[in-house]
Amino acid sequence: MNDTAKLTTAASHDMGSIPNTHPPAFWFFFWGEFAERASYYGMRTLLPLYLTSVLRFDDADASSIYYAFKMSAYFLPLIGGIIADRWLGKYWTIVGFSIPYVMGHFILGIEERWACFVALVLLACGTGVIKPNISALLGQTYDEKRPGREALRTSAFMWFYFSVNIGALISMFALPFIRDHSGYAVAFQFPAWLMVVALAIFAGGKPFYSREERVVHTITPEERQQQRETLIRLAGIFLLIAFFWFAYEHNDSIWVYFARDSMYHGFRMPDWLPAWLGGGKQWTQQADSYQYINSLFVLLSIPAFNILFRLIDPEKRVFTSVRRVLIGFALTAAASGVMAVAAWLSQDSSQQVSAYWLIAAYIVLTLGEVLLYGTMLDLSYAAAPKRMKGFVTGCFLLTNTLGNLINVFYGRLYQTRLTPMQFFLLTMLIVLGATVAFYFVGRRFERSQNSA
Repeated sequence: MNDTAKLTTAASHDMGSIPNTHPPAFWFFFWGEFAERASYYGMRTLLPLYLTSVLRFDDADASSIYYAFKMSAYFLPLIGGIIADRWLGKYWTIVGFSIPYVMGHFILGIEERWACFVALVLLACGTGVIKPNISALLGQTYDEKRPGREALRTSAFMWFYFSVNIGALISMFALPFIRDHSGYAVAFQFPAWLMVVALAIFAGGKPFYSREERVVHTITPEERQQQRETLIRLAGIFLLIAFFWFAYEHNDSIWVYFARDSMYHGFRMPDWLPAWLGGGKQWTQQADSYQYINSLFVLLSIPAFNILFRLIDPEKRVFTSVRRVLIGFALTAAASGVMAVAAWLSQDSSQQVSAYWLIAAYIVLTLGEVLLYGTMLDLSYAAAPKRMKGFVTGCFLLTNTLGNLINVFYGRLYQTRLTPMQFFLLTMLIVLGATVAFYFVGRRFERSQNSA
């Protein structure tokens, strides 16, 4: 038997001794992330109308506050990664910053402006610092507990993302009903206690997580040059992706304000439904209670797109990564176009328009999100050198920060200098411009990747 055969036999023997099932840590990650994301997205669902109806901010100030909060939440992951890598480690960083995160949820229930600002600072620090470390600790745990089982780790991340959207779906659907029946103070208790549960579940799993050895890697001049070249190659794409987030992030704030003012929310349930399902009854929703449609269609469209593309283009020769992103851009522009049509109809009519326009816009936007966001995560990871995977992915996440930074100022134009129709139409045109620009930038990027 030659040396290669011996190595292959040894590797097969070693892999045979490694279980092909998820380690116990998986369940602590799954349920902990489920509770934390339900907490976070539930709080965000209520926040825009809370700022205007309870704290009495006008729409312009409320949107600026909200976008600044989201901008911070997507910038702080960079800080979270540094804290974990250099000082506390991932586990203790997550536990340590979960405490102010929990405090922020409870303080937000105090119906005072000062309390809101304190709470938002704590919440941004908590979610921002935790965000990059929980997924990294999950990956490390699988590398240690199930070495070589890459398919198992991929499956774990899929279920991890599934838990995020299930948690978001449930809280986005439930919290507006709790608010309507019991008020904001009680409604904010729901995400607060969910965060307590998330912290308890995560802390309980410590014996099952990977051992952490903090090693600070010194960047060589060659690696620094490689970083520079990679970022230059991706800079144009990342800059344009910020305009996707710029339009996308209107869905849970500006769209809510438009729905509050210009849409009627009564639905008659079909008569053929049984009475216990509300058949024949009138169902009325609030303006912020449609946001769960986003998470619902994320869960539906991810497997649908995977099956569709696997059947019609398994080699990604037609629907390349760049073309999928391009379609995502076009759908995002179309979603703003749907809102522009709804706004046009409402200004030319004495009656409010149907909320079905809002539902249609959410569905179109979500399809664009799944195509663009999921594809860009993979594209960013694949384009980065081995030692830059985390760095480049972090730079991609910063595009959301830039999009929200633009909205801190752009959002103030809604109902002040621009009518709703003008606002949504201008948003659509801006994203269409970014779509055209991405067509050329993306082609150049593909050529550079193929020649590399």
